[in-house]
Amino acid sequence: VSFRRAYSNCPICTPARGTVFSGRHAHSGPVSGFFDCYKPAAPSTAHILRRHGYHTAYFGKWHCGIVRDQSPPLVRARPDEYKGSGQRTPERHRAGFQDWFGFENLNQHFASYYYRGRDAEPTKTAGYETDGLTDLCVDYLRRYDRPQPLFAVLSVTPPHFPLVVPDRWKRFDPGALHVRPNFADSPAMREHLATYYAMIENLDWNIGRLMEALASLPRFRDTLVVYFSDHGDFMGSHALYNRKEHPHEESVRVPAIFHWPGGIAPRGPVDGLFSLVDLLATTLGLLGIEPPPHNQGRDFSPALRGEPFRGPDAVLLEMVNNPRWNLDFYDWRGFVTDRWKYAFYETGRELLFDLDADPYEMRNLAREDPALCGQMRRRLLELLEAAREPYFDVLIEHGEPFDESSDLDVSRLKA
Repeated sequence: VSFRRAYSNCPICTPARGTVFSGRHAHSGPVSGFFDCYKPAAPSTAHILRRHGYHTAYFGKWHCGIVRDQSPPLVRARPDEYKGSGQRTPERHRAGFQDWFGFENLNQHFASYYYRGRDAEPTKTAGYETDGLTDLCVDYLRRYDRPQPLFAVLSVTPPHFPLVVPDRWKRFDPGALHVRPNFADSPAMREHLATYYAMIENLDWNIGRLMEALASLPRFRDTLVVYFSDHGDFMGSHALYNRKEHPHEESVRVPAIFHWPGGIAPRGPVDGLFSLVDLLATTLGLLGIEPPPHNQGRDFSPALRGEPFRGPDAVLLEMVNNPRWNLDFYDWRGFVTDRWKYAFYETGRELLFDLDADPYEMRNLAREDPALCGQMRRRLLELLEAAREPYFDVLIEHGEPFDESSDLDVSRLKA
């Protein structure tokens, strides 16, 4: 069963992942920005399930535990061989996961590596990262002999920059691709999109291998599998690619698929506004476990079971403590409803889209309809108050708008 509309509340790696495992929005959660770490004492899905008798394991990209001085001697000595953010994730920042086969933020799909348990030095991943990590996870499942039920997470980097994939998956003709109306069409952009689709097809094949392994193992035939992403990618829409971080649909919309033979009856997509902050409560709800009091999400398990359920009328969206790679990176707060998308940027700029009339978000109505924009602003303030917003309410109500065009962007100057 999949949700027709699922959202990443904060569409960038680190805070989105913090939301997934904490059930809290990034601005009020244990990972409040791109350079933050999962707080050592912060409760997580792994902690909760361990208390209910589960063993836990994590495979792949974590990106919630970069501590600058935690690169081991081998990584420091061979920077051309061990590229990316090669720091070992300290145990304190692993959110309670027990068996560990993880790394931080490498973006080295053909030269990936991971840290196993308490090993001080990394182990290289065989072949293409998605293939190698799937092999690692499948082998773990086949060898798993503990009496406890298992909670395991497999997290791969692709599809994600750099846009590279094994040759066998390069079957898409860039010129024949169907593109969105907001796509910045060019031969180069079509090449990017074709490679991105090839990376997705490779991922799909590996998910199939994982599902076949589960079906072949009697121990795991009664397994709940959840597939989702931490964010999307513009990939040519709005003239951006290898980017997310903004509130447009290409960035914030994600897949959310739940599969559980005997636990969830298969059927078509489920309506409602689901988001990553709901993942903790929904997973626990399916397992018959009460969500913790600190949880900020909704339990959608009745909707997945086909039972009566009324979901939220709006999903809070945000960018919190973005990485500031350049002047196009902003913090912002916003929300989406069945029809409307609204966002307030840290500079005072506002976005307002009618998703029914303008599903590709090509016409910003913020200046055209100031009365409606004011209503949206007040609704956002209500959502932020409910979610313990620490500061953006001040910007919205009392901020001094800044003209973004007045910046001198020295990165564009030539020596």
